[in-house]
Amino acid sequence: MESVPVPPFEDLYVTADGVRTRYWSVGKGDVPLVLLHGLSGTIEDWSETMLALSENRRVVAIDLLGSGKTDKPAHCTYAADIMRDHVLSVLDALALHTFDINGWSLGGRIAIDVACAVPHRLRRLVLTAPAGIGPDTLIDLTASFPVLLGQAMTRPSASGIRILGNAVHSGNSLRLMKFTARRLSLFADAPARHAFMAQLKSLIGPRGFHAAPRADLLKKLPQIQTPTLAIWGRNDNFAPFAHSAIMMGLMPHCTLHVVERCGHAPHIEWPDIYNAAIADFLE
Repeated sequence: MESVPVPPFEDLYVTADGVRTRYWSVGKGDVPLVLLHGLSGTIEDWSETMLALSENRRVVAIDLLGSGKTDKPAHCTYAADIMRDHVLSVLDALALHTFDINGWSLGGRIAIDVACAVPHRLRRLVLTAPAGIGPDTLIDLTASFPVLLGQAMTRPSASGIRILGNAVHSGNSLRLMKFTARRLSLFADAPARHAFMAQLKSLIGPRGFHAAPRADLLKKLPQIQTPTLAIWGRNDNFAPFAHSAIMMGLMPHCTLHVVERCGHAPHIEWPDIYNAAIADFLE
């Protein structure tokens, strides 16, 4: 049965370090859950997740720097520390002194940096397929041309077909269509395209995820003492599932929840499973 369309949330804005930032806030509770979307994403990606998780807590979703309706500074490099500092500025501007945080993909990478920067303010950490844990991603740009061509022709298509099938089976195909439409809208918005490419280049180069930022990230993982839940799709191609073993080996307080028959977007493909795992962890 098709999902009931989600009513629009109220767009709220806060200025943090001179950046006008859009956010949503629903529910009530002492310790809010902060949601950070992925590359090319917006807070709309969390619409159904927010409703499910806000039953027992306040949930705040932020349009990251350069994303959605948040400002897109023309000369910003969108490096990891800049993205982190923007999130911290938003949390300060919203007076969120203690919080839980859930980051997906690029948002997961930022959430790790936040956890290391302000561990005294963080109660629980959720990492949904964080980007950059391992070196490889969707396409191996170091492969020979015939292999590279085959990957380019099959991997994105196979991933898209699986996501579509999962969304249909979970009664969530309408949400998937909206999810896809939001990404296609990037091509019509020059500032959004520029910000997306800058964010992408800060993460990925010809040999996959950049080595220096990745090395810095791996050094930070053992420092995190915050109780952590990692959620990963077994069939993830962008942040391959094998990266979860690297993370688990470095994070002493991390539990892994594997979503079977799932790619890089568990909150889109299997939202009921995803929401239940997070709710159980945060209680």
